Amino acid sequence: MVIIQFIKDNIVCDIFLILALLSWGITIGAAVSSKRTGHYVSGIPAVGGICVIIGFLTSSVKWLAVLGLLDPALLYLIFAVIPGIIKAENSVKKWEPAEEFEGCPVADYTKYNKSYEDIHISLENNAHRISHVNRYIIVSKDGKYELLKVELTDRIIECIESDSVEECRKKASAKAKWCKENKE
Repeated sequence: MVIIQFIKDNIVCDIFLILALLSWGITIGAAVSSKRTGHYVSGIPAVGGICVIIGFLTSSVKWLAVLGLLDPALLYLIFAVIPGIIKAENSVKKWEPAEEFEGCPVADYTKYNKSYEDIHISLENNAHRISHVNRYIIVSKDGKYELLKVELTDRIIECIESDSVEECRKKASAKAKWCKENKE
């Protein structure tokens, strides 16, 4: 009787709890489908936990909103993704190019640390990963120049060899704004 009375008294909470169950079902179904077919199928992670939190915050038993934190995707979002974004934003602001990168003298680099292009990298089992080029750096190496396509973490994604700095600039994205372009 108590549960039936709770359901009657908290219609908005009920709607959010139904949405939470639905999103969890879709996410679990997507995971099972991915495992069976071998192709990645995306669910809707963290939405179930958020719906539980909102639902119980609209009810008379607000302390049950804590149950929404049991959603592992929501915990991952709170403790890994958001701090990672904040850390990445801070590193973007603090990045100052050195005179050398990976032991080679820097000839030029892009002014802004933003996503210039995406590179698809093939992995095992017909899977792939998309890497974002956040910076271009041109280094001088053995009398030639190399255009380095670099991720936010300073990991080199791709290296293209050229005869001049200008050739390297042409092989980069047209959106790139170079620091030393007008100073030469």
